[in-house]
Amino acid sequence: MEVEELCLVIRRTGEVGEDGHVSVTFGQLFETYVTISNKVVGILLRARKHGLVHFEGEMLWQGKDDDVVITLLQ
Repeated sequence: MEVEELCLVIRRTGEVGEDGHVSVTFGQLFETYVTISNKVVGILLRARKHGLVHFEGEMLWQGKDDDVVITLLQ
């Protein structure tokens, strides 16, 4: 499933914060994940809907939102 694959990519490329959650910037995730799928934003939105990730804002745009932090919740 694409959402599970995305979570694995976040876990591999992100860094563990003080709260124990793994986080990655959208720019870093996009660069890593775009080679796997060009649907990264849609998959991120689905993952958030299922409570797997958290990020600020309704939508993420390449370039404009590269510094937005995406946190893996599980």
